[in-house]
Amino acid sequence: MIVIDTDILSMFAKADMIDLLKSVLSARAVMTPIIRLEISVPLEFGYEFPHRVISSIRTVQLSEQAIEEFERLQENLNLGKGELQAIAYCKKENVILATNDIKARKVAKTEGVSVISLQAILKAIWKKGIRNKKEVKELINKLREVDNLELSSEVEKRIFKE
Repeated sequence: MIVIDTDILSMFAKADMIDLLKSVLSARAVMTPIIRLEISVPLEFGYEFPHRVISSIRTVQLSEQAIEEFERLQENLNLGKGELQAIAYCKKENVILATNDIKARKVAKTEGVSVISLQAILKAIWKKGIRNKKEVKELINKLREVDNLELSSEVEKRIFKE
């Protein structure tokens, strides 16, 4: 299983590419209850893209141990609740976290959680042959358009490096 954070879910939903995200992650993508809550907020403002996430990404339930870990993390760390709950869940269930948040990746690694970045997901799309490099470049441009994604030229080069 891979817990996907709100940011990655949101950008792929806005680009209408949730199926692509699930495809690259072998359909093991899940979200935590707070991430589901966060992704649902835009519905209140008339946006439809959250429905793409809610209808296709399963929400996991936290164990008592994960809830306790979440509470511990909230006391000591200054991160969003979605990231903290995801880190707590991943730590207790020994699953991977996918996040685009640099600070969340650092905290997760410190907590012993395996992490994959948006860049790794984009690279995996062409490496697994799901899309070719040109199509991934088009996807990046679409993510820039629909979600104001910022990728430096150096990061983009690493995505396409053999």
